[in-house]
Amino acid sequence: MKKKIRDTPQEIETIINSMEKYALGDIRHNQSRPIAAFILCMCLIDQLSSFRYKLHRDANKRPEDFINEYMPDYRGLDLYDMFRHSLIHHYSSQGKFDIDNRGNEEVPFALKDSVIYINTNVFIYYLEKAFTKVVADFRNIDSEAFRNAIENSMYHPVLVDPHHICHA
Repeated sequence: MKKKIRDTPQEIETIINSMEKYALGDIRHNQSRPIAAFILCMCLIDQLSSFRYKLHRDANKRPEDFINEYMPDYRGLDLYDMFRHSLIHHYSSQGKFDIDNRGNEEVPFALKDSVIYINTNVFIYYLEKAFTKVVADFRNIDSEAFRNAIENSMYHPVLVDPHHICHA
């Protein structure tokens, strides 16, 4: 059972600004470090999907839902599951993928000899586009995305700088 941390939800702009400042900011800061940047990308996808989809949706399915909906060029690769279990937990590719910031600049990914090659600069470009799209969904107060984000903020509130809290 999930435990509610707050009685009132965070404002949607607080949620969005936190994601952009901390998660996306850390990705941009580490962009020259492909492995670190990619791990942070997976963390942001996890965070975005947990706010975008229903709180009680299977936590392992939400990131793939997000990738399918907002990053369709990567649909069907099972990226989150593959990277979470090998890269994030074991710092290994298990021979399934190669992450670099050189080569394959013209494509979302390349598949060669059953290995997925991802250029992190290209991946970050697609993630930033996805971020823009999901933010638009979060800002639509009549959307399921807005309702899910507000609800999730009571269980998993985003990090905030207490000196720069956003008020709508």
